[in-house]
Amino acid sequence: MLSDVAINQLNRHNIVIFVENSLFVSGIQTILEINHLHAQKINVDEQWYKQDLYNSLLIGQVPSDEMEKKVQKLMLIDASTKIIIIKNSIKFEEIERFIHIGIKGISLSDVDEKYLVHLVKRVKEGHIMIDGRFTTEFFKQYRHFKELSTQFSPPDDTYLKELLTNRELEILHLLVKGYSNIQIGENLFISNKTVKNHVANILQKLEVNDRLNAVIKVLKNKWIGLK
Repeated sequence: MLSDVAINQLNRHNIVIFVENSLFVSGIQTILEINHLHAQKINVDEQWYKQDLYNSLLIGQVPSDEMEKKVQKLMLIDASTKIIIIKNSIKFEEIERFIHIGIKGISLSDVDEKYLVHLVKRVKEGHIMIDGRFTTEFFKQYRHFKELSTQFSPPDDTYLKELLTNRELEILHLLVKGYSNIQIGENLFISNKTVKNHVANILQKLEVNDRLNAVIKVLKNKWIGLK
């Protein structure tokens, strides 16, 4: 058995993907392999961390009710590990707790293939990635906190007006309202492709990875308010 000292000194910089549904493990592994991301299956129930694996991408099945415990144990063994969890369902209130214990990527099981690859690559680069489908729930929670706050000051979009074009600012306001790309296109009478291009430009200018983090950033800085 590894001593406590030896365990705490592990610094292997692996990326570990915990998947709730065992049927999805092979499929996710195949998608990553096709996109030149070699993923090695692991048996999480065994002491796989004793293997000499460095800078590796590892994937294994973990039941939902054991996932948080497994993450905490792994982070105690090797704090350099970047952990991604893929679950069938995730409650909004779980997200903050997951990030607090060290999880770097959070996604639902029915993740889009391109987004899955993007998520893994961004986590590898050191970013925190959260499935953008939690945006709607985020709006609900933010509205609730706003109603409770007695010190809410009016938004000031001066910075955004200097940073973004008029069309980009218009689209950002719709993102904050929770509109999908299709809804934005219908509202502004532009194609879905045009919407995607504008959203990509907005994310780049705001220096964020996805639309959820874009919304969080503008709301946190009070550049846009929720009505």
